[in-house]
Amino acid sequence: MAVTYTNDIKVISDSLDALVFAEFSPVDFVLEDKFQASRISARGEYIRYYFIGSNEVDLHSDGETRDYEVEIVYYFDTRVFRTGKAFDEVYSDRMERLKAVLQQNRSYTSSTYRWHDLSITTDPIATVEELEDVEGELTMAQRFLVTITRSNFW
Repeated sequence: MAVTYTNDIKVISDSLDALVFAEFSPVDFVLEDKFQASRISARGEYIRYYFIGSNEVDLHSDGETRDYEVEIVYYFDTRVFRTGKAFDEVYSDRMERLKAVLQQNRSYTSSTYRWHDLSITTDPIATVEELEDVEGELTMAQRFLVTITRSNFW
């Protein structure tokens, strides 16, 4: 018998892509597992996301509820943004804006159900060398650990 299922990771990925692209275009928003120096040279900034795991929350007769852990990292090149400009336009504006976009979509439905809960943990701003152990990389980054709760039966 064929198994019927919903590709929940794709639903979440497509939805995150649509939300972030709408707010941050033309800044790249890419699904990658680690920092790519070549991406930072184009605009001096980019956003990366990656699924780092999922946990079963509850089993139901018609499906399940899972928490999906997503790492979202906003990278910016301090050589492009002077310190004052970096604080005004990147630290305080873009990163807070990214956090606000996620918070405003704690539950998300765009014509159909996407997820019903989202929570965010924010790490301090750090260099990529500190955050991802990339030797000699001075690009700055802020990491958001996002937990998205989704049920596959709605």
